[in-house]
Amino acid sequence: MEDRFLSSIFISYICNMEKMNINFVEKSGLLAYKYLRGSHSYHLNVETSDVDYGGVWICPMEMLFGLRSNYVEQVADEKNDVVYYEFGRWIELLLKSNPTALESLYVPKDCIIGDVHPAIQLILDNRDAFLSKECFNSFFGYAESQIKKCRGLNKRIVNPVTERKDVLDFCYTFYNQGSQPIKDFLKEHQLDQRYCGLVNIPNMKDTYGVYYDFAAYFKFENIDVDKIAEITPYIYQIYEKKGLDNILQRIDKKEFYKYGGITDPDNWSKSNTVRLSSIPKGEVPICQMTFNKDAYVCHCRDYHDYKEWEKNRNPIRYESNLNKNYDSKNVCHCMRLIRMAKELAQGKGFNLVRDTDRDYLLDIRNHKFEYEEIIAQLENEKKEMEEAIKTTTLPDKVDIKFVNDLLIKSRKAIYKF
Repeated sequence: MEDRFLSSIFISYICNMEKMNINFVEKSGLLAYKYLRGSHSYHLNVETSDVDYGGVWICPMEMLFGLRSNYVEQVADEKNDVVYYEFGRWIELLLKSNPTALESLYVPKDCIIGDVHPAIQLILDNRDAFLSKECFNSFFGYAESQIKKCRGLNKRIVNPVTERKDVLDFCYTFYNQGSQPIKDFLKEHQLDQRYCGLVNIPNMKDTYGVYYDFAAYFKFENIDVDKIAEITPYIYQIYEKKGLDNILQRIDKKEFYKYGGITDPDNWSKSNTVRLSSIPKGEVPICQMTFNKDAYVCHCRDYHDYKEWEKNRNPIRYESNLNKNYDSKNVCHCMRLIRMAKELAQGKGFNLVRDTDRDYLLDIRNHKFEYEEIIAQLENEKKEMEEAIKTTTLPDKVDIKFVNDLLIKSRKAIYKF
């Protein structure tokens, strides 16, 4: 196998360096290890499970010894259903306790496709050398991410962020002992945000005095000034007779302040902050206002994430998860990872194949449990895992010297040194 491997690739590589992709790896005999990954390798596959492949390929000597810029770490298809790591990159991931890479060491025989290159077999024969306490950080972190995904789906189903709110939705004025949305305040007094002007109130973060250009408002909105007391008594009380006379004079002289509005009047729905204005001396504010900027930023992020999730979600998988409010596939993998980490900590080995708890994990996959119930089970399993980790006998770190010698031996065998 080695002779055929060496003789079939070097000239092809030199001529096709720019074509280093998954097809080239497969057709040029570079692929040294291929296997079914994911649910098939766990023996948790169901009728609708995708068929995903993983593998390790060995780069030509020219790529290894040449410029680093020519080195390709991995190749994959468009959907990442098939992913092959270059041999050196694979070893790097194993040293980092990457869960996906570690799983490749323990793939059951019925999931291995074709022959395994001797260099790869040497690593597989020494697979336990890559197990250390550092595995738990990777597995625990990955499991935590799955729990977050589970909670995230629950949040998206129960509280979908379907509406993009604007800055005005996060602006409030003082009202009795509480607050009132500025939109409601303006509506109550029949005012328009376009004629508002804001100025910072010193020493009060995101708090503003709100002024109003009544001259422009009355003129351009055709409001009868004589009826101001009937329309909005609150405003009349602020300005009284003297203030209204001044407004009438400014209308006659066409003296308008041209305030900037609370947000951009021409593009208010897409504004990301409030606008400040220059206010003439002696003007009286109609109210004070705060802008909850942090809440607005969080909303924008949640809305963006929701729309991205909505665009990319699998509609069939989404419908199947809708009534239970969690992604059963994510939760199933989360439970599997936590249990694998616990078993590893207890000295029971790296049990990728889940024949012993297959029925339970498939019950999770099939939504047998309600959301709160499965979250409670995950938290309980996580506590058991954490207790097991405290007493594990695994080494703190992988023996780097041993792995380095193993890699050198493998590389020498591949390139005939």
